[in-house]
Amino acid sequence: MSLVKVPSVLLLFGLAGCGKTHVGRLAAQLAGRFFYDADVDVTPAMAAALAAQQPFTDAMRDEFFGLMADRVVALQQTHGELVVTQAVYRQKHRDYLLSRLPGLELVLVEANEELISQRIQARSAGISLASATALRADFEVPGPEIRRIRNDGDDTHLLDQLNRLFG
Repeated sequence: MSLVKVPSVLLLFGLAGCGKTHVGRLAAQLAGRFFYDADVDVTPAMAAALAAQQPFTDAMRDEFFGLMADRVVALQQTHGELVVTQAVYRQKHRDYLLSRLPGLELVLVEANEELISQRIQARSAGISLASATALRADFEVPGPEIRRIRNDGDDTHLLDQLNRLFG
């Protein structure tokens, strides 16, 4: 399997459980890029909200995306080209990241509901199914101009889709 080409900063986003991290790690490995899962840098307030199965506030999200953009800039200076994963539920935050990060390309990772539920329930850590369900109401589905891939769990199919998008 090989990946033809990806943009200088590829951001994979979508619902919890859609497989962003899996796709991101795969793409980074095959493209020789640094991988950054922005979930590792959630703020303490966001971690507390997740633990309490509470939704994030706008202030929490705004703070996080400011910090995330700064982190991506720092990682670019150290590693060059990146593959980044983060849910980015709101359009205003996608727009913010696009304005702050030159060369950023967004790709929505989608998966069917049953597969998403199975993936979340199989996790030993991270977001619970109840939290993922609560957060789903906050997800603003992007317009048709956003590139999309379907994660059905088949790595060859994922790579074919990425190569069609960027090859």
